[in-house]
Amino acid sequence: MNFMQLKCWVILPLVIICWLGVSLPSYGQRFTIDYGHSQVSHPGPGAKSTKKLAIKSPQQASSRAQRQFGGKVLRVQSSQVNGNPGYRVKLLSDDGVVFYATVNAVSGSVSRN
Repeated sequence: MNFMQLKCWVILPLVIICWLGVSLPSYGQRFTIDYGHSQVSHPGPGAKSTKKLAIKSPQQASSRAQRQFGGKVLRVQSSQVNGNPGYRVKLLSDDGVVFYATVNAVSGSVSRN
């Protein structure tokens, strides 16, 4: 096998894999946004919610957790909290301890894990 044949056997599958990864829709999947100081994970465009929410955004969840426990918000991810939609907030306390808080988006309650 010469160099050109080897190149075709290696590059062509990589191009196909990259094309498939870019072209497939991501409805209903989560995606993460990096704001530099924190990352926020959102449900994808296909995700549906039928419950009325007290907390409607990752920003509201992070500010509620920070207001209750203090510290610096490191990351926010959407998650299930007691069977309800909610958020998991990763915080760094003033004394250097990393901990998680869960925010129930339906009730608005915040608890430390």
